[in-house]
Amino acid sequence: MAHSTDSSNKPHAFNPPDVATPPPTYNQVCTTPLLPTSKLVTLAGQTGVLPSTGELVSKDIASQAAQAYVNVHNCLKAAGATPRDIIHVRHYIVKETGDPEVDRVEVVERGWGEEWIRFMDGEAGGHRPPDTVVGVAALAKWGLLYEVEAWALVSG
Repeated sequence: MAHSTDSSNKPHAFNPPDVATPPPTYNQVCTTPLLPTSKLVTLAGQTGVLPSTGELVSKDIASQAAQAYVNVHNCLKAAGATPRDIIHVRHYIVKETGDPEVDRVEVVERGWGEEWIRFMDGEAGGHRPPDTVVGVAALAKWGLLYEVEAWALVSG
């Protein structure tokens, strides 16, 4: 379903067609009118799940992050936003992956950051919104190593 043209002042949650369908407990995108000409766009945490199969793109964090950013881009586009509209990001990285080589590296240095910079340089002209990086014990499904949440503000 595409973004609603409903002029109501209530939040509108939906699932874009080119992002994996989530469990029935949530939707991938929510737009909330702030003023007659502005809206806040909040995204559910995006992961390295391929929309076409519902499977993980890979077992490594950099590939999962790169796919998560494709999913972020598709969610934003469906809401009438772009990566340049992002106002805050939260990155979740699994601390203990079971791979001793990976686990020795700080979560901020595991390869997702380079993918984030590449994405934001390519899609948002180098925009660097504030972010928070959180090391976590686990994510929603086995095998997930990375998840990203983004908020965007669209005016006009």
